[in-house]
Amino acid sequence: MKNIFLLAFALVTLNTTAQVADTTVTDCNANTNSIYAVLASGKPLIIASKGFDCSNCKSTAAALQTWASQNKSDVEVWGAMTFTYSGNTPTCTNVSSWVSTYSWTDIFTFLDSGRHWFKNGTPRYYVYDPADSTIAYEGNRQATALSTASSLVSSVSVDELKQPKFLASGGDGLITLFNIPEASTIEVMSLTGQVVERYETLAPAKTASINIYESTPQIYVVRLNSAGAAPQQIKVLVQ
Repeated sequence: MKNIFLLAFALVTLNTTAQVADTTVTDCNANTNSIYAVLASGKPLIIASKGFDCSNCKSTAAALQTWASQNKSDVEVWGAMTFTYSGNTPTCTNVSSWVSTYSWTDIFTFLDSGRHWFKNGTPRYYVYDPADSTIAYEGNRQATALSTASSLVSSVSVDELKQPKFLASGGDGLITLFNIPEASTIEVMSLTGQVVERYETLAPAKTASINIYESTPQIYVVRLNSAGAAPQQIKVLVQ
């Protein structure tokens, strides 16, 4: 009965409390960044979904840049750009004009051509927590997004900022590990506690992948055991 409860709980809370999957984006100058790269540095991340043709997005753009400039040592801000109402395909010319108009020199701005962060209109804000790689806020209020990110800065200790954070992301038939400490053992377990795969390392590693040979999507628990540290556990969904 306990195992059934755990499975049901994990399925219900996956979208709201589970660690987010890593996403890599590239701006119009071929600069690449990823969610995990930011979170591993200890900084909260704000992603603002903005529309080139959205009046509210325009009216709040300058304030977002001012805040990003004042807080860039503690928080990273991205701008995921699209069209809200128009059916036109967004281009780098649109991005260049936006960045120039609103002086977005401290906001990593890129085309969200696939509308990954677009949900029922813009603006929409996502705040990612570096402590556990979850979404701390998702909504349309810029002020709430900024205050949430500010509150997360104080929750990250000096030691956490110095050491890249161990992260795990589920994907298509595999689990990707990030920032693996030295002398570590990583176990991939089912929700019933069965060890499915095991990975061991003697030296630190930035990334590693573990193949999961299952035909149906499942939630797994990734447990890290490393010398001199308490065990860490992360839930991931492998599809």
